Amino acid sequence: MIIDHPEENLDPQSIHRELVGLFLAAKQKRQVIMVTHNANLVINTDADQIIIAHCGNHSHGQMPPITYTSGGLESADIRRQVCDILEGGEEAFRERARRLRVRLSR
Repeated sequence: MIIDHPEENLDPQSIHRELVGLFLAAKQKRQVIMVTHNANLVINTDADQIIIAHCGNHSHGQMPPITYTSGGLESADIRRQVCDILEGGEEAFRERARRLRVRLSR
């Protein structure tokens, strides 16, 4: 299943309340590939693999160079990039750590 920006036009509470459970259930039966800017979806659906695209500088009329970084939330570098790039990243990690009663280092 490939889904592009499922959070479009949803408020943060609806994203967590409506979408997270659906993705967790779908993950049990099939591979889910999601494109999102929302950290709550990445963090709360326990994403196994995160791929971050980096677009480089380019000249007019040229295609920009694109590089990728990938890894799991276990990686401190991936967690840092999730917090820096995705909407609500830092808050999503704090909320999840509070719910799980764990201490996460960034």
